[in-house]
Amino acid sequence: MSFEFLLPLGLVGLLGIVALIIIYIIRPNYLVQHIPSTYVWRLSLRYKKRRLPTSKLRNILLFLFQVLILTSIAGILAQPALVKHNASNRNDVIAIIDSSASMYAETDNETRFMRAVDDVIDLATETFAKGGMVSVIVADGKPEYLSRRVAPEASVQLFSELRALHDNEQACYYGSSDINAAMKLTEEVLDENPSANIYLYTDEVYNETYAEQLEERRNIHIMNVNDVSEWNAAVLGASAEIVDTYCELTVEIASYNMTRELDLYVEISGPDVTALNPDKQPIVILKPVFCEKDTVKKIVFRYGGAGDETDVLYHELGVEQRFQTFQSINISLRTGGDSLSADDSFNLYGGRLPVLKVQYASSRHIPASGSDKDNPGPNPFVNGALGMVKNAFSRLQRYDVQITEVQQGKEPALTGFDFYVFEHDMPDVLPNDGVVFLLDPNVGWTGAGLNVISVNDFNKTLTSCMANVDNENHFVMNDPNGFRLVPDRIGVSSYKVLTCDPSYDVLMTCDSDPVLAVRKDEKNQVAVLSFSVHNSTLPREIEMGALFFNLFDYYFPGIVSDFSTEVGGSVEVNSRGESISATGPAEFSQEITEFPGEISFSLPGTYTFTGTTWYDQTLTAQVFVKMPAGESDIFKSREILAEPDKKLAEGEITSGLIIYFAAALVALAFAEWWLHMHEGR
Repeated sequence: MSFEFLLPLGLVGLLGIVALIIIYIIRPNYLVQHIPSTYVWRLSLRYKKRRLPTSKLRNILLFLFQVLILTSIAGILAQPALVKHNASNRNDVIAIIDSSASMYAETDNETRFMRAVDDVIDLATETFAKGGMVSVIVADGKPEYLSRRVAPEASVQLFSELRALHDNEQACYYGSSDINAAMKLTEEVLDENPSANIYLYTDEVYNETYAEQLEERRNIHIMNVNDVSEWNAAVLGASAEIVDTYCELTVEIASYNMTRELDLYVEISGPDVTALNPDKQPIVILKPVFCEKDTVKKIVFRYGGAGDETDVLYHELGVEQRFQTFQSINISLRTGGDSLSADDSFNLYGGRLPVLKVQYASSRHIPASGSDKDNPGPNPFVNGALGMVKNAFSRLQRYDVQITEVQQGKEPALTGFDFYVFEHDMPDVLPNDGVVFLLDPNVGWTGAGLNVISVNDFNKTLTSCMANVDNENHFVMNDPNGFRLVPDRIGVSSYKVLTCDPSYDVLMTCDSDPVLAVRKDEKNQVAVLSFSVHNSTLPREIEMGALFFNLFDYYFPGIVSDFSTEVGGSVEVNSRGESISATGPAEFSQEITEFPGEISFSLPGTYTFTGTTWYDQTLTAQVFVKMPAGESDIFKSREILAEPDKKLAEGEITSGLIIYFAAALVALAFAEWWLHMHEGR
């Protein structure tokens, strides 16, 4: 017979004691009250007759009773009971095999995962000999049962599955296992036999005292499969950015369970074309790095001398090694044979952005300040918005936006660009190889499903634009990656009245007429703004830059949202055409036809995404998927383990104690009330 809490989680209610203490600390200990002097005299005589400081004792008792009341409530929630255990049915076992990436660490060509499977085979053999049942859970990112309550007569199938698991080199997960979810999964078996023993085969290190308590209290046995001789060198991460004209490469490495010097190998493929490297020959660097045991080391490769950051190893690039863009960077460690090879390398992509060619043609004549003459030239507000988009897309590592401005008197090109901006005067025939933005089209122009009919002039009085309620959440109006447009912040004094066919999404109106509309139908991709920015407040608001950014983001989504992620992670996939094909390690192949799409990764390595735009351009992007950095620490420790809910086994006898806790609660509450009632006497 033993005293147990059947629902230990209820003891969280003891936190109420902390709240009670805080209340006593912060509450005011005096009360301002105006009283007559005669009352003070009588009160002093009354206190003089007293022999004991009962008010102080009463306060202590009140606090003590309140603490005991909260303790009783927490005890009731935790369901206290006296349990008499029945020794039967304790031969059943549940084996959990940790399948995290660190379980790939090996000694003598045997991985930790293989050792764990072998141990489970031994456990099953012993359990079947005693007539017990065996359940096996493989704990990866989404733990599942390999088998559930297999009886001795069905053992052949289980042993076959375990041997196949042992021999499959890809059976172990390359991400981080959800051990807590695996422990929760054991409740399915514990519902049938709460006396079953749980065996966790893992390489995570737990406090020895805590592990003993788990075994004694919950029949949970932690079986560690580490080998003390194992060690691991890892590339934990890398990044590259432009600093003072040239690219600066940062790499983080570590050596776990061993102090040693590592050879860091860096190969930069496809660097910029310079006079010193006209053939784009790879830049190769071999850097010895001394690593203290279990300490992360940061190495920075830069041109222009060492930086001032402490605890950083700087490597100065020579003149012939400096670069601004790259096709890829391969980083690897020449370790001489560590225990885990999956994290010995890292690839960087996205160093050379795809080019996005933009042409801006304006024939708008703006009255010069202080004169009646026309001032021919491009619109500075449009130029500013295009410059903002160029900088933003460069920072986001999406595109290298190259802007061509058509000089006054020159005819704009109708081919060869990805994005065309025509302001005021429109060409007779629109380009058919890119997106077209028509800004303040001239009256009488017809084309692309649009008719510009007349001018609606408010005689310099501003009228606010309105969002089309049917499209107020359209991507251009509310870009999840950019800005939200607020049309009523835009005042318009004059606009062109136009009609557009149903293929357009009308986003903004003025006096019920469409003033902003977009179309994205394969090769017919057109946007139109039917007023001049000079006849509106648009340049004074954030909406000017927001409109241009959202339009670019709408028509030119990046193929992938990121160039690197971890196993178990994902990237968003977009397209400027019908589909994107993805290929990767272990013959991975997938076709994405709905956008935006998403791809999750279960294997490390390089994945290539290829697509053809509506205008027959081929676009390619690469994503490197790495092992989670935390898995490189092959002797990582865990503080606590989630425990399955406590159940009573069939035949176990319980004597509930809730009635006694409840009686104590009532008595304490009455005593606390009685003291309050006599507090003023």
